[in-house]
Amino acid sequence: MSKLEIQIDGQTVWVDSGTTILDAALKAGVFIPTFCHTPNKPVVYPCGICVVEVAGREELAPACSTAVEDGMVVAAQSKQVIESRKKTLQRMLSRHYGDCVAPCSLTCPAHINIQGYLSLISRGEFTEALRLIKEKNPLPLSVGRVCPHFCETRCRRILVDEFISINHLKRFVADHAIGYKEADVLPPPPSSGHQVAVIGGGPAGLSAAYYLAHMGHAVTIFEAMPKLGGMLRYGIPEFRLPRKIVDKEIESILRAGVDTRMGKRLGVNFTIKSLKEQGFEAIFLGIGAWENQKLGIEGEELEGVLSGLDFLKSMEFGHMPSVVRRLAVIGGGDIAVDTARTCVRMDNVDEVVVIYQRSMMEMPASHREVKEAEKEGVKFIYMTGLSKIVRRNGNLILETVRMKLSAPDERGRRRPIPDPGSEETREADTVIAALGQSPDISWMESPDEGIKPSVLPGGTIISSPQTFQTSEESIYAGGDVVRGPRTVIQAITGGRKAAKAIHVSLTGMSLPHPKRQLNYTKGKKFEDIDLHNFEDVPMRLGEKMPVRAPERRNRDFDEIELGFTEETALRESKRCLQCGCAALSKCKLREFSIEYGVKFPIAKMLKRRQYEIDERHPFIIIDPNKCIFCQSCKNSCEYEAFELGGAKFDENGFPESISISINDKCVSCGACVDNCPTGALVKKTVMLPVSAGETKKVKTVCSFCGCGCSITLNIKGQTIIESTADPKDGPNFGNLCVKGRFGNEFVRHPDRLKTPLIRKGEYFWEATWEEAISLVAQKFLAIRENGGPDSLAGLSSAKCTNEENYLMQKFMRTVVGTNNVDHCARL
Repeated sequence: MSKLEIQIDGQTVWVDSGTTILDAALKAGVFIPTFCHTPNKPVVYPCGICVVEVAGREELAPACSTAVEDGMVVAAQSKQVIESRKKTLQRMLSRHYGDCVAPCSLTCPAHINIQGYLSLISRGEFTEALRLIKEKNPLPLSVGRVCPHFCETRCRRILVDEFISINHLKRFVADHAIGYKEADVLPPPPSSGHQVAVIGGGPAGLSAAYYLAHMGHAVTIFEAMPKLGGMLRYGIPEFRLPRKIVDKEIESILRAGVDTRMGKRLGVNFTIKSLKEQGFEAIFLGIGAWENQKLGIEGEELEGVLSGLDFLKSMEFGHMPSVVRRLAVIGGGDIAVDTARTCVRMDNVDEVVVIYQRSMMEMPASHREVKEAEKEGVKFIYMTGLSKIVRRNGNLILETVRMKLSAPDERGRRRPIPDPGSEETREADTVIAALGQSPDISWMESPDEGIKPSVLPGGTIISSPQTFQTSEESIYAGGDVVRGPRTVIQAITGGRKAAKAIHVSLTGMSLPHPKRQLNYTKGKKFEDIDLHNFEDVPMRLGEKMPVRAPERRNRDFDEIELGFTEETALRESKRCLQCGCAALSKCKLREFSIEYGVKFPIAKMLKRRQYEIDERHPFIIIDPNKCIFCQSCKNSCEYEAFELGGAKFDENGFPESISISINDKCVSCGACVDNCPTGALVKKTVMLPVSAGETKKVKTVCSFCGCGCSITLNIKGQTIIESTADPKDGPNFGNLCVKGRFGNEFVRHPDRLKTPLIRKGEYFWEATWEEAISLVAQKFLAIRENGGPDSLAGLSSAKCTNEENYLMQKFMRTVVGTNNVDHCARL
């Protein structure tokens, strides 16, 4: 038959008669989005996303069902086509109800896959959970103890009973890995040949060094202090973060191949200019914020008036500051609360008060830590300012004034202002000022320093939020030196992102243009969430972190929180509601909506759940709330097992209501679930939500029988997320049976044997493979000696490959000397 000529976006292609525009476009290498198309099957109800403009026709044509005509000229990306696709996507999203990403992950500054690691913990896969965490956070031991739990503030489990103790679970898997070095060390990558200097060994610097080392770069940390850790070591007390934990954390980072130069201060022992002269191609500034803010009042230079950060540093160096009897801490941040809790533990201190000029709700310190401090005997005085300090009769006299809040400024923030006539005085023996810190940029004053990045009036260094590069070429900055004093996890995130930017620059790549992300949600606020989502969730209160009693712990500096046991962690992790979509890696609806710039939120979005979630199928969960009625599931089913219906169709062919069910013709081949372009159909075995770019695809052969079907294992770390099949790979060409599609769950079964067992007496004991094979060989020899070669037979499993079967029969015939060979699936 003669070929038909068609032009698509300026490309000419010749195709057979009867070919659709969509198939012709595929042949020409022109991408046309589609939801409903299934290869080699006609489309009865086009989804509308694949429309194209055909010259000479007024209306747009669906590419999936329009046959090619000779001389046809098609525009697949015209302005009219793009606008139509955008409207179709908006219409679909208006009927779509679900969450792309769990709200806890979106709230986390590091955007850790929280739902993923909770799922892994619930299965007992603690090492995999830790690997997932360390993709975004290389310091889980420390963060698991000092993080302010941003994620838990958005945990929807609170709408059922109590939020999940996410941070305690992070700490559990990190604690569990202590002593298992293979759990936190990734295989060393090949050397890149590039040298990077990291100035500052705090959270930001350690994070940058860790990720740069794992990218193959030679990293050297320059640290002014005697030991690494920064604020982790010198700004957080031992009872919250034990030093042995910090040491363990740092050890795991240094094992990645990071070099260190301790006691080297920028501006004193070296300059940025000198580092560049030594051959460092990129320099990361993670020097933190160590400059104490002044009180700015009369008397702050008096003896007995100390700095909170200097006080904590002195404690770390073993220089116990001289504080007695009555102590007042000025400030409301974490340093202030940690200082107060430290002083409570000192033998010669009778009273500790924290004076803060705003209310408790506005206090920047963690409210959890404030409550714990109160339990230990610290008193808090709110809405009170300090105006002067004087020394009288050997005592410090604090002149205070009650504060009130002004009218909101242009940013909505209300400033504390003195309330005239409310002045009071109180006595103290020691005053510790903890009003916050700013970066120390005195190194820029060195006459030898010729490289000076631009800074803001507050002393923070200016760096690009995308590239983290400063005003100086190849000089990067992140953490508190850029943003001012923040949390540990925020500093870690800055270091990690800067490491990626440095890697891109060193390797000659360019940073990908930041894509606008679309995260559909059931509601950003708790009051927006339909409580019908949780009507089938049984109430189960959260596990509590075991802590030492206040009356005991305030006598020493031992760690307060004792950690979860394995049983506690398993129970707590199983409370997770799995808010995020398990089909995130394959969701075409999200992908196309981002690609075509669909604005979010969509007008007339669904605010309530419309349908019950159906979990009756043994392997598939059906959520009609996410269905966009593309009918891909029905089109892909070979057995007429899928029943999809709609009612009250609009002018675009989209139904007001949807019904989905699977009848008893289903053979559980899973073609429907793998072709679903949203999360309306998901596999029950998929518990780890990941985006498409995060998975590694390994092509292999299904081992369940002798058919030799090609399968693709979708892997994250060491976890098999799911098995799929490529329609282009024979002999099955995308088709799989129930075992091929859903059978990989045995890999994580708790009863699966992972090491050989040898019976000794009444019990089985773990053995090495060499010991097990030697035992079998000895038994074989004894049986053959007593009964001859034909007393033995070889039966191969259906899971064996052809190569294994060949070796087995060769072994039986040539070594054992028998033809007693068979295969349990040969028929």
